Amino acid sequence: MFEWFERNWFTLFVPLTVFVSFVILAFFIRFKFSKYIIDRLKSVKWAGKEILISNLAIIIFYSILILGAYTAVELSPIKGNLYIIICRVLITVFLISLTYVLFRAGMGILNLYSQSIKKPLLKPFQRLKNAMIITFITVGILILFEIWKFPTTPFIIFIILACAIAFFALRENISNFIAGFEIINGEIIKKGDYIKLESGEEGSVLNITWRHIEIKSFDEKIVIIPNSKIVKSKLEILRKPPKKAKEPFRFYTRLNSKELTGLKARNLTELLKYIKEVPDSVIFYHTHDFIEEYHYLIPQPSNEFALWIGNALGFEALAEKLSTIDIFEFSNIGEIRKRLSDIIEEYINNNPSDKNCEEGEEFHFIKSISVIMPTPYIAHDLREFVQILKFISPNSLFFHIYEAKLRVGKIANDFSLWLSESLGEEKLAEAIMSIDPYMHTIEGIRSQIISIVESYLDTEVAVG
Repeated sequence: MFEWFERNWFTLFVPLTVFVSFVILAFFIRFKFSKYIIDRLKSVKWAGKEILISNLAIIIFYSILILGAYTAVELSPIKGNLYIIICRVLITVFLISLTYVLFRAGMGILNLYSQSIKKPLLKPFQRLKNAMIITFITVGILILFEIWKFPTTPFIIFIILACAIAFFALRENISNFIAGFEIINGEIIKKGDYIKLESGEEGSVLNITWRHIEIKSFDEKIVIIPNSKIVKSKLEILRKPPKKAKEPFRFYTRLNSKELTGLKARNLTELLKYIKEVPDSVIFYHTHDFIEEYHYLIPQPSNEFALWIGNALGFEALAEKLSTIDIFEFSNIGEIRKRLSDIIEEYINNNPSDKNCEEGEEFHFIKSISVIMPTPYIAHDLREFVQILKFISPNSLFFHIYEAKLRVGKIANDFSLWLSESLGEEKLAEAIMSIDPYMHTIEGIRSQIISIVESYLDTEVAVG
């Protein structure tokens, strides 16, 4: 071994000396180059110049070192396959160094500009970084395959298949991502906006991401809508936040049952006697519950007494007079009872010839048994109110429209009372009060109220 070094020391010394010289030169140029370029570009205000200068200095430094190593190998006695392997290693190191520096510079510039980007863009920027990493690695592997003479076809086929699978698996995300860019960049929708899609979803915008928009619906549920659906749908956007009610409107419903009292009338005299004596729940059944049961009749008779007197007894004049009683004008059952009694009693006094109905057609007095229950639906503003109104039960509608007068005694229905007192919408309250309950079915009243409120909201959309 020692004798071999004595014979070949010169051929080893020269390459080593050349390589050391290149190392010294690399450090010298790196220092001087950075200082020289920085001095020359003092007047340039671009924040990214330092990133480019530092990375350019690094690649020059690595290039000189690799060039020194290659020169040393050329001057050495290394030949044959070992020479080829070393050259390929040096080329590989150079390409890895170049890829690293380009990636480092790209990431530095991306990080520099991402600091000035609004928050929703930060996540996509991170994905862009990941895409750059994958791209650099893929290109680097292909180049290395070419240098080392490995077959590239299987790798390319693998990449194509992976991209195809990723595209089909993520096609919805890609579509949402593109739509999200349009929404965020164009500021089409903002947090706090109230949006309504033609497919029925509506609510206040809570969050906007690159894949979807989160809204809070009227029933406090969080609804997630893909961005692609937002872009493709016909959309109503209200910039003005909804006017909140002083007190939210709680929707109630009632469960009804009926109970036979065992009392029955065959003529006007017996009918009058029992109307004066029966409990309020019986009068309520034959007036309010009767209207609910026969809500499909237009015009509606206001009470069952008038219907029986006309059909079973044939006293058409009296029946017509009783039918004209507006039970919604009265604030309690006692007033309704007195009005019915006064009209029948006056008729009996003026027409003493009473008669019995046919057997089996007697008037049976029935007692109403109601259980009032709160629903889970609460409206804080007009938009929530009209949305809930579209699907609450007829029982709930009847409770708030027909029975309200007996409870509040001020306004014809709970809806108008809430609109007036909690939202200050007197004109809207009056418009709902003007609906004639006798000329519409319960579903017709629902449609009328929805139409009135939505027309008002459409005006608000045009203004907002």
